[in-house]
Amino acid sequence: MAWRSAKSLTTLREQINKLSPHRSKISDGTIGDEAHSSSKSDHNPDKSGIVRALDITHDPDHGISGKALANSLLKSRDPRISYIISDKQIASGAGGPSPWTWRAYKGANPHTRHMHLSVVGGAKGDDAKPWTFVLTVPPEKVDKPTVEPKNSVLAKGTKGPDVERMQQRLIRHGAKITADSTFGPKTETALISFQKKHKLTADGICGPYSWEALEAEPT
Repeated sequence: MAWRSAKSLTTLREQINKLSPHRSKISDGTIGDEAHSSSKSDHNPDKSGIVRALDITHDPDHGISGKALANSLLKSRDPRISYIISDKQIASGAGGPSPWTWRAYKGANPHTRHMHLSVVGGAKGDDAKPWTFVLTVPPEKVDKPTVEPKNSVLAKGTKGPDVERMQQRLIRHGAKITADSTFGPKTETALISFQKKHKLTADGICGPYSWEALEAEPT
């Protein structure tokens, strides 16, 4: 089905891009992948075809701290906010439990590499008026372009340093494999097991969502 982001979220992303035009966007996200589509998630379009979730990459080197942004948005008590997740914590808006108060987040993704914002449904969540938040971005950080790390999409049969790096991260997360730079059957089995544990699409292919989970600290 055709979909679009809630206008409020498009506004927020435009505000942040204007504030820090060279920020990293490697963990930005709107519509979800297959793992999201098979579960209840605001990254999936609602019945009106609107995606009500936005991820903003944590990039303090360019003044965009996910935690600082989350705290500032929470402090604003904007009625469009449904909930915010950042750095292993979640806080609900006016309609949720313990409104406007951080509590522990137990989800598989700790949200240390990006901040997640979900907005309420209907016309309120689709309101495109500017958001109120405060982030201090030094001029030298604004003007210095970011260099995005290049994480290759890896599958069985590939070889090289990116495979070794993936294997090292799998080992850090408990996999009993050897970092030999070759994506063989044992590496594929270890990756599928990791993907299942983290509620990702268990296809044995290491794409952006698998890389993000692999690069997070083991829990």
